[in-house]
Amino acid sequence: MLLLQHIKQIQPYYEMLLSTELFSKVFEEDMPQLLHCLHARVKEYTENEFIIHAQDSSDDFGVVLEGSVHIITEDLFGNRSITAHLKRGEMFGQIATTDNSMTSPASVVGVSEHVIIMFLKFSRLVAPCTRACSFHSLVIENMMNVLSKRNLLMNQKLAILSMRTMREKLLAFLYLQYKEVGLIEFDIPFNRDELADFLCVNRSALSREIAKMVDEGLIRTTRSHFVLNEETFL
Repeated sequence: MLLLQHIKQIQPYYEMLLSTELFSKVFEEDMPQLLHCLHARVKEYTENEFIIHAQDSSDDFGVVLEGSVHIITEDLFGNRSITAHLKRGEMFGQIATTDNSMTSPASVVGVSEHVIIMFLKFSRLVAPCTRACSFHSLVIENMMNVLSKRNLLMNQKLAILSMRTMREKLLAFLYLQYKEVGLIEFDIPFNRDELADFLCVNRSALSREIAKMVDEGLIRTTRSHFVLNEETFL
């Protein structure tokens, strides 16, 4: 009965979910059975609340229904790095083994005032389906595509961090944002502290570098809003 209540809570999000890659080509009429098969549950969080802690052991993976989250890691010295910013419809979580023998390498934290997460059981996704659901193998294939693209994003992050100077890191990040939206004017998903964490640089030094780039006419910026020009990447 409790599972059915969770599935009912998810129903208003069907249209959004069906537009995501994870549920691509799934029919709306199949969603209740699919969510039941994957043991879907919904949970709400507040801003800065931890959804997953690093080293947690879980068979769950999550999909953001409302708000946004950050994937964060910490090194041995307690320095925090933001690995990714995930919005509505995007997926996170430990995709490991079905016997919970592995732990999460990162933490997941809510960054909106109101965050709603749908949790699904990974073991129920990869295990043979007793109901012989026609869409089961389709979602597995979709999952592989999502993980492939996530791997690409991680490689892009590594490429940014491999840049030698802070300016090069910032320009590489802005270039990826520009390529994603296709416009020279855009909002980034981070404030200055978060951007420093993402680039693994000192916040004060980053602010000084941004100020220099503004003085040189390479960019214009107000908080998280950036405007580039034709000379920015020259």
